[in-house]
Amino acid sequence: MVRVKDGILFVKEWLQCFEKLVDEIVVVDNGSTDGTFEILKQHPKIVDIIQTEGFDEGRDKILVYNMARKRNPDWCLWLDIDEIFEEEMTRECLNSLMSQSIYNKASFRRFHFSTSNRFAASIFWLLYSANHDRYLWRESSQGYFLDSKIDNGLIQGIAGKTIRTSFRLKHLGYINKAIVDRKASIYRSVVPEKERTFEKMYLEGVKSRAWVSNRKSLPFKIHNIEMEFWLLGYFIKRAFQKIFIR
Repeated sequence: MVRVKDGILFVKEWLQCFEKLVDEIVVVDNGSTDGTFEILKQHPKIVDIIQTEGFDEGRDKILVYNMARKRNPDWCLWLDIDEIFEEEMTRECLNSLMSQSIYNKASFRRFHFSTSNRFAASIFWLLYSANHDRYLWRESSQGYFLDSKIDNGLIQGIAGKTIRTSFRLKHLGYINKAIVDRKASIYRSVVPEKERTFEKMYLEGVKSRAWVSNRKSLPFKIHNIEMEFWLLGYFIKRAFQKIFIR
């Protein structure tokens, strides 16, 4: 499932990624005028696509989920058009997650890119990535998205265990200033009180790190171990602080 508006910079790479991974794609296009809708409409994996008007994330996510459910899916995955899996994610990897019976959700970390090959590596952005904030889930009638115009969150109501996978998503939506300007303008019109959050989207002055594609390489293993220990230490510190305060 994907919700998109004017994603021409990412749509071809996104399709190249997910046409290899999923069986079917359903789309809500929120009024694209840059050719995104026409490209998506022609792709054979896209089995349903509709257009909406006016910014409303909750409405559009609920719509696209209803479209997916009409296809009687076993598993569902919702992502944005500027989010793609790393190269080493394959359909076989997804099959291994979907074939087991212990977990009903698999979660993935997103890394937020400041350029085409460097991601934000400051404390704030690594903690943001640590949340594993994208899900593949076993479809259930209990699943739902919040009907909130903005910041409506991830899939709700899916009971059972979640496996936190090591597979990474590349979030490319911050690498283009014009795109960030457009996003920030829309968000400001809805929740102007979150201005400080919108300013962070520009990644100005943020420490960055080179992306390592080969998961078997020494640089990747060293970085991954460093990050896991750093995050573990941070969460332990926060836990002790909460205990001490109480």
